[in-house]
Amino acid sequence: MHRGTASIVRALAPHFDLPPAEIAARLFRAPAVLATGLPAEVAEALAGALRESGLELDIEPEDAPLPEPGPSYDVAFYLRDGGRFREVARELALVLGCSLADAASALCATPATVLGAVSQATVDALRARFSPLGVEVDASNPATARYDVFYRGEDAGGLATVRAVLGALGLEVGAPPLVASGLSQAQAAQVWRELAARSLVRVVDQAFLRFDLSLTEAPATPGFAELLVRETGMPEKLVPRVLSRLPVVLHAGLSARELPARVAPLEAAGARVSAQLIVFRSFRLKVEELRDAPAVTELLGSALGLPAAEVRTSLARLPHTFVPPLGDTRARWLVAELRARGVRASLEPA
Repeated sequence: MHRGTASIVRALAPHFDLPPAEIAARLFRAPAVLATGLPAEVAEALAGALRESGLELDIEPEDAPLPEPGPSYDVAFYLRDGGRFREVARELALVLGCSLADAASALCATPATVLGAVSQATVDALRARFSPLGVEVDASNPATARYDVFYRGEDAGGLATVRAVLGALGLEVGAPPLVASGLSQAQAAQVWRELAARSLVRVVDQAFLRFDLSLTEAPATPGFAELLVRETGMPEKLVPRVLSRLPVVLHAGLSARELPARVAPLEAAGARVSAQLIVFRSFRLKVEELRDAPAVTELLGSALGLPAAEVRTSLARLPHTFVPPLGDTRARWLVAELRARGVRASLEPA
């Protein structure tokens, strides 16, 4: 995968009888054949130029066997450090060949599924490229993935419709919001076909679910403080303060595969914990104090989708809680950005 995938696609397009979208798809599915039937001198010239651009490729005889197609993956990002949001968005825009605004929107989706049908080589390249920026790259093969169905409606009639569709597929139906779990790709696709138009459900790959793990009750044993330090990395001097403010989040943004290993030692020590799904969580932004009102007005107007005049009026009467709800990633980015500008801001559950 090239650092600027969009630019390399534009450079390749004139030399191959393929639409740009197909060239990009082949790059993301590497190893893949970019072109066939090229004269040897043309192939050598193109290969040299492309290698200088950062691509790894080989020239093979026309009768060489085609690369074995491997499994394809959907890819989602989890941005742990909200303060690096802009940096990650710029890098993602380079990869996808899209605008910065579109890359930011992709990162703020829940979950942030940024690419589909890519190869293991692309997954590895994405991890190498984005992990240093504080991004955890989750990959899932749809053919073997398991999916959960969440009810997003608000009335009994809608829930009855969802239950009927799930029941017709022979699925065990649970209480909202998680109404069915562990669906195959075929079952998930059928549920989506039946219910997507009515916006009653969200179907999410379990590999892309994220959780906050909270400590709700701590045992009164001397060794528990040492366990907290070992499991969370918190300074020992903070343990008494943490234990006096329960419930408190010990681990944020855990993937489903990480969760059991984090829960086990705490429960074994006699603690009670609670895992909160963050995929559909939303917040409202509270601004308490600021210095540079014009710059903050522009930022909040864009991030919250509010007219500048409304934002200015709100900021003139602090503290103020803005009504538009924010998803997890957008909320964490916005608070980090505001604090970097000297603004005292916090989040409240929506």
